Order: sequence, then structure tokens, then C-alpha cells
Amino acid sequence: MQRRIWSHSKKTSASRYESRTAQFGASLLEVTITVSLVLAVMGVILSSLTSAQRSERFVADRTEALDTMRSAIARFTKDVRQGDAMDLGASPSHIEFDTYVQGVAAHVVYDASAGVLTRSVGADPAETLIDRLATDEIFSFEPTAETAEVVTILLEVEPLTSPDTTIELTSEVRMRNQEN
Repeated sequence: MQRRIWSHSKKTSASRYESRTAQFGASLLEVTITVSLVLAVMGVILSSLTSAQRSERFVADRTEALDTMRSAIARFTKDVRQGDAMDLGASPSHIEFDTYVQGVAAHVVYDASAGVLTRSVGADPAETLIDRLATDEIFSFEPTAETAEVVTILLEVEPLTSPDTTIELTSEVRMRNQEN
């Protein structure tokens, strides 16, 4: 009869120890370090996303403000260029003149007060062109308000998401149809 002799070597006991460790999982220290690293990475990612979201809101609000300002200046420019008589009493926040709206003679009033620029045509109610104006003094006249040949409009708007920022847009308009 043949007998098998089992030997117990150091290599065999080392591999048994490794297999036991693999079965029992990671130590508490390893889990703590891993969780800490994952939380740190997630914190950096969330901070970046929050910053990007804030920036996106600012850009969207700025774009909206610029679009509104451009539209108001285009409307004002068209009205003034077609205007033929500037009314007395024009001021840095108020201007009235006769012009043509859709080919029909009309009296137009632009008024800036309480941070809002409005436009009214004839007896129609005033429509709001811009709100959030930084200043109500937006009109200037050359040579004077009474004899204006050139009217300048300077719009300064404070965006909602960034009240410490002011967006400026200006335009000079020459009255073409002015009576001499």
C-alpha cells in the first residue's frame, strides 16, 4: 500500500492566509480612506457644477438684458429719425415728439422713471420697454433740448442675477425730418 505524505510548507500556509484575507474583505481603515477620497472627488465635481450653473444664469440674464436694450434702442432710433418736431419740456428722463408710427403721424412719449423706460403712442397706454434701469437720466440733447438736432440715449441696466454689474448700451440719433 502506498502512503501519501502530506507536507506542510511555508508557501502553502502563505497562500492560505491570502485566500482568507480575500474572503473577509477590506479593513476598516481601507474603507475609510476610500470613502474619504470618493467624497473629496464628489465635492470638487459639485463645486464645479454649481459654479457652471451660476455662470449660465448670469450669461442668460445678460443676453436677455442686451436683447431688450437693443430692441428698445432700435425702436427709439426709428421714432426719432422719423420725428419732425421735438416738444418743449424734454429732459434727461422724458422726451416727446411727433413722428410716424407704421406710416401714420403720431405723438410719441418716452419716459424713464423708477427704473422703468416706457413708450406711449398717442392716447394708447404706455408700454414698458425696459425695467431695471440703473438711472432714469438716459437722454441727452445737442445742442440743447429745445433745439435738439441729435438725441443720445444711454441705457444702463442691472441684470437680475448679478446686481453689482451694469450693462451699458448707447446710441446717437440725428433727427432727419426736423423743421427749420
